[in-house]
Amino acid sequence: MSDQLEPELERVARLLTAAGPLPDAPASMRERALAVPDGGTVADADLAAAARRRRRRLRPQALLGIAAVVAAIAIVPTALVLRDDGEAQSIELAAREFAPQGGGTAQVVAHGDGSATISLKVWKMPKPGAGKTYEAWLGRRGDRRSLGTFDTDATGNATVSLKVPPGELGGYRWIWVTNEPAGGSETPSERTALWGPPS
Repeated sequence: MSDQLEPELERVARLLTAAGPLPDAPASMRERALAVPDGGTVADADLAAAARRRRRRLRPQALLGIAAVVAAIAIVPTALVLRDDGEAQSIELAAREFAPQGGGTAQVVAHGDGSATISLKVWKMPKPGAGKTYEAWLGRRGDRRSLGTFDTDATGNATVSLKVPPGELGGYRWIWVTNEPAGGSETPSERTALWGPPS
């Protein structure tokens, strides 16, 4: 299922999985926490009651936290890379962790033969690093498609034209840029520089 998630959410899912299950509390813990010792005082009973109230207050908060994580993983952008009416669409690419000062746009133009051209413009990108390059991707549920690699100039800017073969554009929902080894990768890394449409 992880290959159906956005790159950032895939990373979160992997981190949660790597953390492993929470240890089970001993079966006797609840009884020990709530029990008032023999000969206990009213103050002891008050402390036990306060502990029960605290636990009741914390449970909804914990459930809300779990619900927020599940909702974040389940959110899928609904904007398509190509508009339903076939008109060109400009997509803003928002900065991500690898390029916090960066930005970009992708102008998607469909052609009569079913192919498309994506004019990608990026700016303020950090140097990719020795033996590294940038790679652009299209994404949809269960599918990642490389658009090709590119380099930036000394100021971190680049304008590139990316070709999409006939029939390959439909249904893709996301476009993003990652930092990859020179020559490109078969699947995107977690070093995400730009992402769009922003969500």
